[in-house]
Amino acid sequence: MDDIATLPRIIEGTLHRTLTDEDLKAIFRIKSFWSLYYASLVITGIRPVDLAMLCQWNLNREGSNIGYYRQGTTEHREVSVPPNFLNLFPEDRPNDEPLFPALYSDIDDFEFRSEQLNENLGPVADFLEALLAAAGRPVASLMAFKVTHDEAQQGENDVLYQILISRLNDARGVFEMPQS
Repeated sequence: MDDIATLPRIIEGTLHRTLTDEDLKAIFRIKSFWSLYYASLVITGIRPVDLAMLCQWNLNREGSNIGYYRQGTTEHREVSVPPNFLNLFPEDRPNDEPLFPALYSDIDDFEFRSEQLNENLGPVADFLEALLAAAGRPVASLMAFKVTHDEAQQGENDVLYQILISRLNDARGVFEMPQS
């Protein structure tokens, strides 16, 4: 029988786990090219591919939220964010400029765009893995930021959410805007 389906490769461990305070300290202990992207993932809870496609026009500074369309759907979402978070993104950029130019893909075809986005996100995921490994922390995926955000929003991890918000108070000194 040649038409038997094969199961996907199963990776042991929980890559999409909740990030602990120790993990966050390891990730943000140094100012890196990807610090703002990582902070955006955990503060907004937006999926990595969706965040990579955001442009300046997605930011609603007056309403303190980010509006976007989920990749592969016509579903529009809005995410509330702390007002000082949006200040991390310069206001003087053109509306159609991507927030993270190194990750953005302007390919129209969804399947090809998805492949390009996954390729663009590879180095970001690898750097996250290296930061955690250097601190002796278990590996985590980029989706771990969303899991952490979602648990914090549900009140399951109030302390963690307060740590994240407090780190934004002096965020301009910790994060930098990635330049392509």
